[in-house]
This record gives sequence, structure tokens and C-alpha cells, in this order.
Amino acid sequence: MTIPNFEKCVKYALTQKAIDGDTFKDTNLRVYERHTANPMTVFTALRKGGIVIPVVKAALLGEYDVEESATVVIKANQITDIVDLYVPKSNDIQSFPIAAFVEAWEATGGRCTTAFPPDPKTYGPKLIDLKHTPLPDGYDQLREAIAENAHDMWALERQSEGWTYGPKRDDAKLETPDMVPYAQLPESEKKYDRLMAEDTLKLLIALGYKIEKI
Repeated sequence: MTIPNFEKCVKYALTQKAIDGDTFKDTNLRVYERHTANPMTVFTALRKGGIVIPVVKAALLGEYDVEESATVVIKANQITDIVDLYVPKSNDIQSFPIAAFVEAWEATGGRCTTAFPPDPKTYGPKLIDLKHTPLPDGYDQLREAIAENAHDMWALERQSEGWTYGPKRDDAKLETPDMVPYAQLPESEKKYDRLMAEDTLKLLIALGYKIEKI
């Protein structure tokens, strides 16, 4: 599916980084697709000198002719809780509260593209192509069970490190709003667990395994 303004954002980001090329394919950058609206992704990627292009609800950027739009994160300040975003429509940079940005980001399912310079010391993961492996009918319940179990494993691991529930993520206090039962997670976070569960099932099918309930 074509994301409005994505190509424009890529070209803008490459220009700002003084990287030759109009698209990521023109470069040797390491490019990743994500599906979770985690602000720590932004902070970490920017600290590493990466490009961050999230897909947000277009109304945040003052665009009302489309439902969603790509943008480029220029700067994010955890102290002031302000994020600077490139606005494709006006071709300028505007500031927004991080909470408003994350809300608009979650509304699109947390989609985000990050890109980093090549690093010969870091291996390049090669996943089995599952694009043409359909999930058979009747697997939804199993997918949900795997997704819920994955969330519970994550929660237990975080709790063993001292993390507890908090209304917003606070790394200093080890608090996160995701420390709740799977059923109470926002759909954007459930989607991340579901994608993992669905890809696990598709991988088994692609490798020739058959799943039967006994």
C-alpha cells in the first residue's frame, strides 16, 4: 500500500543527511520496517544518527485530504516532551507534544521506517519470505493465544528487572503503560504481538509442518 508523502520524506531525509539518492534503494543504508509506536525507537534511532520516518494520522500535520501521512522525525526532546517533525505539505519543520505525536502514530498501527549507515560489524538478518504464505482459516484463536503468551513472557521478564505499571513510559522509574494484561493493551501493541504470532505460524507452514489440535 502506498503511504502518502513517503517518497517525499525519504528524499528530504537523505538530503538532510547529505546522502546521494532519491530513494533508499539508491543508497547502501540498512533499512528496517517496524509496526509498534514506541517513542524509545525514535530516541534510540536518532541517537545512533539514523533516519526515522513514522506514519501518523495526517490531521496531526494539518493534512485533511488524506487519512495518514509519512513524516520525518528531526529531533525529540524527552525533557521538554517536544518532537520536531518535517511536515511534507508545508515543506517545513513543526513542533508537537510527544504525547500527541505518539497518539497520531498509534492511530496508524505504529508503522515506521528507520534507516542507518552500513556497519560491517553488524550481521544482516535474512528472514524467510512469508509474503506468499497465507494463514489458513481457523488459526485466529491460536494466533491470539501465541500473542498473549508472548506478551506475558515479556511482562514477566520486565517485572524481573523491576519494571512496573505507569501511565506513560518512564525509563528512569522503570514504568510502562504496557504492564497490563494482553486484553487491556491498545490495538497498536496487540498488533505487534499478533504479527509475531502470525509470522511464527506462517513459518511453520512454509517449512512444511502441519498444525493439528489434539
